[in-house]
Amino acid sequence: MTILIYSKNNCQFCNKAKHLIKTLGLEYEEKSLEKDFDSDPSKMMEDIGKPVRTMPQIKINGELIGGYNQLIEHFADKGKVNFKGEVI
Repeated sequence: MTILIYSKNNCQFCNKAKHLIKTLGLEYEEKSLEKDFDSDPSKMMEDIGKPVRTMPQIKINGELIGGYNQLIEHFADKGKVNFKGEVI
């Protein structure tokens, strides 16, 4: 499984998403708005593949699943977390 997290500095939900993935024992690659895209949101959206308004944005195996809430839903559907984002 490959996980890519698009994030930005001082983003609470970006940090929560990274923590959840680590707690599940998974690895991820991170692309930061400030470091990887010179703080240019249009460059990041081009890389994501569509316009977005919230962070983080997460791709799993190349498929955009969305933000933190969608990450929880994704892993809840797989029986790995509950709908509060707590590892089962």
